[in-house]
Amino acid sequence: MRHLEPLLGGFTAKMAIQTAALRTLKRPPEQLKREDLPQLLEGLKPMLNTFIGALHAKVILAEISASLEKLR
Repeated sequence: MRHLEPLLGGFTAKMAIQTAALRTLKRPPEQLKREDLPQLLEGLKPMLNTFIGALHAKVILAEISASLEKLR
């Protein structure tokens, strides 16, 4: 969320994550596990492409993926 908030605002970032979780994984974000996060990021891609552009979305999703790798 901290990567998306500066770009989308708090409410829109939260709703983007919720929408992607429900569409992609059929569960709310609160029920997701760490192993679900790559699918969630993939689900965020079309929405981010629309909101911030494909190139910027690709960079942000790569940053998020890198952050997740550090947590492992």
